[in-house]
Amino acid sequence: MTLSGREGHQRLRNMKTIRLAVIGGGSSYTPELIDGLIKRWEDNEFLAEHLALIDIPQGRDRLEVVGGFVQRMIEKAGMPCKVTRWTDIAPGLEGADFVISQIRVGGMKARQTDEHIPAKYGIVGQETTGPGGFACALRTIPAALSIAEAMQRTCPNAWLLNFTNPSGIVTEALLKHTQAKVFGLCNVPISIKMGISQALGVEHQRLSVDVSGLNHLSFVTGLYLDGADVMDQVMSSPLLEQYLDKIKVGRHLAFFVRELKVIPGSYLFYYWPRLKAIREQQSDISSGKGTRADQMMKIEERLFNLYSDQALDTLPADLKKRGGAYYSDVALNSISSIVRNVPHLEVLNVENKGTVPGLPPDAVVEVTSAVDGAGPKPVAQKMLPAEVLGLVQKVKCYEQLTVEAAVHGSVEKAFSALINHPLVQDGETAASLLKDILEANSEFLPQFRGKNLPCF
Repeated sequence: MTLSGREGHQRLRNMKTIRLAVIGGGSSYTPELIDGLIKRWEDNEFLAEHLALIDIPQGRDRLEVVGGFVQRMIEKAGMPCKVTRWTDIAPGLEGADFVISQIRVGGMKARQTDEHIPAKYGIVGQETTGPGGFACALRTIPAALSIAEAMQRTCPNAWLLNFTNPSGIVTEALLKHTQAKVFGLCNVPISIKMGISQALGVEHQRLSVDVSGLNHLSFVTGLYLDGADVMDQVMSSPLLEQYLDKIKVGRHLAFFVRELKVIPGSYLFYYWPRLKAIREQQSDISSGKGTRADQMMKIEERLFNLYSDQALDTLPADLKKRGGAYYSDVALNSISSIVRNVPHLEVLNVENKGTVPGLPPDAVVEVTSAVDGAGPKPVAQKMLPAEVLGLVQKVKCYEQLTVEAAVHGSVEKAFSALINHPLVQDGETAASLLKDILEANSEFLPQFRGKNLPCF
């Protein structure tokens, strides 16, 4: 869609504009985000007049491929946006109003290691939870703090939207140890909302949700269609069994979920049917299919081959296999509300401030938030059922210990984090995991060098 002449100039004069920086701009996620920016411009919401794609020098080739592809997307749409590419963070951040962080310290290879180390000990290896998420957080938190420091020097008034995994833990580190205006993103709650709206045959804008808990451990506790409570209707319908099968928790637990009156997120697969999750991953490794990281490396290779095609100027269908669906919607819904000061409800990772009962007020929670020109504010929630609150509290303990371990290079806090995680809970296993994780990630963890490890 392209406008010219008086109509186009008038439209641009009336539209809010932003300067956006994307750190991890060479990510395969970036084209989905840019597709969303184009749609916001076409819908007269706001214009990203300048887009800075930032990556590390080692990611220059990926940055060039992605940068070229998104430039073609923007040119095809006719959106008046200047795209720049940087491997130096400071000039890339200059003048930014919003910064989106979607980095992966160590790349997909490090994620592969994160997933394979726990599997040695009969524990699920996963990017964001358990020992795999712990390893990812140790590597990532120092880099995230460095980004916030660079923003403080270059664009201190910009909002930082964190999509870097593990999102809740990284966001908590940023809120506790920097001055950044920051909130975290996740695509799981919005995916549940979209799925329910599709199943009910209604536009997703008519459906609102109450969500409470932690990143990758949150629960839908309320559903409203045009303001009317439809939670009981959904919970008593066959939709619940279908959903539990889809997230691999299994319909046989529908009786339990109905008793709780909450809808769990897909990451409950690693907790409630834990042994099934372990068996499935071990089978995938034995068969050569590998972990999710092994599969993602193949998907990304195909995606970058597609992105390199100079004739490609629209999103390829293979991008859906990448995961992270609707992430750009969460990010851009929030940016739109802040820029235009139009109130909107979005599920975000923010400081609790007492809105999720049973968790510390300074903890980062994943909760329904009201977003307007002043940013997000968490909406008060009812107490989670005791049957899930204990699990949430246990994982929050692990998360807070992990933040302190990463920031201070504390072996003691690191060990405490692992032994407290519900997927570990064994001292000897925690010590062995910690040793393996620190050795495998030594180049990224200078804060732990020379520290004595626990021996069993």
